[in-house]
Amino acid sequence: MFRPGLLQPLPSSSYLFFHSTTSTTMHDLLARIQRRAGRMLREIIPYHPHLRPVGVAPSSAALANQAGSSTAYSEVYPAYTSHLQVPEVFLTSGPSYYEPVATEELMPPAFVLTLENGRVNVDDINSVAIIAANNQLVGDVSLQFSPVNFALATPAENPIFHQSYFTSPRQVEGTVCSLLSGGGAAIGNYYHWMLDSLPRLHLVQEAGLWDAIDYFLIYDRGHSFALETLRELGVRDEQIIDVKSNSHLQARTLIVTSSVRGGGRHAPRWVGEFMQRSFRPLDTGTPARRFAPLVYVTRRDASFRQVRNEAEVEAVLREYGFESYALSELNLREKVALFSGARAVVGPVGAGLVNILFCQPGTPLIEFLPRNLIVADYLDLTSRLDMPHYPLISHRDDASSQNASADRRDDLTVDIKALRRTLQQAMPEVVTI
Repeated sequence: MFRPGLLQPLPSSSYLFFHSTTSTTMHDLLARIQRRAGRMLREIIPYHPHLRPVGVAPSSAALANQAGSSTAYSEVYPAYTSHLQVPEVFLTSGPSYYEPVATEELMPPAFVLTLENGRVNVDDINSVAIIAANNQLVGDVSLQFSPVNFALATPAENPIFHQSYFTSPRQVEGTVCSLLSGGGAAIGNYYHWMLDSLPRLHLVQEAGLWDAIDYFLIYDRGHSFALETLRELGVRDEQIIDVKSNSHLQARTLIVTSSVRGGGRHAPRWVGEFMQRSFRPLDTGTPARRFAPLVYVTRRDASFRQVRNEAEVEAVLREYGFESYALSELNLREKVALFSGARAVVGPVGAGLVNILFCQPGTPLIEFLPRNLIVADYLDLTSRLDMPHYPLISHRDDASSQNASADRRDDLTVDIKALRRTLQQAMPEVVTI
């Protein structure tokens, strides 16, 4: 239950989060320079160094079992082995700087951890540091990425251990539930919010802790999609706080969860079940707008990873009855209606395709992939949602460079003949008009 008066205004900070997914190249460059400069200064200038963690707790469960511990551990789902059927092209055609797609992953238990006087530190945009009252980093609820290839790093490699400069943590006299998931979510990526952050609420609900929460911690209240989805779940505006203005926070009671996708990239089946159960009811009654059942998701509203021959692609798709939609023009309820009513979805890889979480089982996804961005995110997600997946990979000469950051922004050209073949394969009951 929310109790007013527990939180005072957050003080300003010189560290800024840049969160636009459609910003210009210059904007992105300035953001990277600022983050790098901030990281260097935090490592050089000593200030409150006693706030640096003294080590890594072996696990949340072990921490909760320590004598005198002020933490509580609640397991929601046990560990299991996840399997994924991976087409050969995903294993052989991707660039060398990405890890091979895992056909099998050991998924650790999904759990909720409650820490009295727990701290959250996100001074580094590529990490989340959760720190217990005994000043240990809690490794299995913290998160850190390699800035080189976006792979997960070990808790001992969390940037906080190289940090010397610490602002005093903002004290929150209440119960804070952290929805921080690191990486793309920190810069305003809709995909990571919908798949890696928001489903954490399911674990909190299953642990019976929802009613105890005073505040929900997100990265930036400027992310309208985060506010919109939380409000639809019944969270009031005054309960949503962010770390944009202060990246170091200590709560009287801090609630955190395990990573939604464990230590890898396989999504658990409960994610889709939670999202559909929570948001499909929004698509009831008389819709304000009706959508075509055959959906093409265009990225013409994005500044990168566009389809070079999109006019030709759309002409072919219109023969089958597809209509094009730029998702930035739709609100959450409209996106739910669009995808829950779709009979087929086509589009280039991008954050917007995460809305297939609202699709019905059996809905095929035809995904356009640049040659140097052969990632299995939607291959995996469609398998959990019981949706057929059809990847269309562009020619190698579409690749512009040989590093992960640049190649994630590559535009692509769709092979029209391959598109026609795939449409016939994915939708044999549909005939051209």
